[in-house]
Amino acid sequence: YFANEIAEDYKVRFEEKDYSVIHNLIDSSRFSYVPKDIEQRKRILTIKPFSSKKYANDLTTMAILELSKRDFFKNIEIDIYGQGSNFDTDNGPLKCFPNVHLHPVFLRQDEIASLHKTHGVYIATTRWDSHGVSRDEAMSSGLVPIANNCTAIPEFMDDTCGILVPPEDYMGVADAIERLYNDPALFQRLSAAAAERVRNQTSKEHTIAKEIALIEGQTEEG
Repeated sequence: YFANEIAEDYKVRFEEKDYSVIHNLIDSSRFSYVPKDIEQRKRILTIKPFSSKKYANDLTTMAILELSKRDFFKNIEIDIYGQGSNFDTDNGPLKCFPNVHLHPVFLRQDEIASLHKTHGVYIATTRWDSHGVSRDEAMSSGLVPIANNCTAIPEFMDDTCGILVPPEDYMGVADAIERLYNDPALFQRLSAAAAERVRNQTSKEHTIAKEIALIEGQTEEG
């Protein structure tokens, strides 16, 4: 997706032999996988910048407002982390819910990894992403991702390892959370598959190792 977007922006055409697509590294050692207990499907996490509408945090808010109308809402906990000029605006309607916790902070990687261990579902709403590294880090830790099916997202997840919803579909996000709540077996199956997907696509051997091989190959060719 991103290669095609760059080609379009610069009005050029790439031949497949002339470029390589190597994804961002996901540190699967730092974001280690521990099988999730079914109770963790009730603990929902999102970590996002709040500096641009492209991160679709407003969709997350609307999804939570929809969830608040459903009977099971009182049984789940939602943690929202991030910083940016839109944090208070996007999250303002959620301040009335005692089970929605707002954290306007920047997190280090080790802090993120610790949060992954205590949560089971990751909201990764978006309007544009060339990869979605924070989502992949969560997947590496075994969180089940819920994301919009747009831009590059379907290159990194599908319905075998998470739940894709149509663009702008906040109702689909709410429905996905309810589906995972009502189906613990599905939650655990997607969790394990999410961790495996990252290790098969964006772990060290599929990213940095490919970059080194590419550089060494070019050096040998002169």
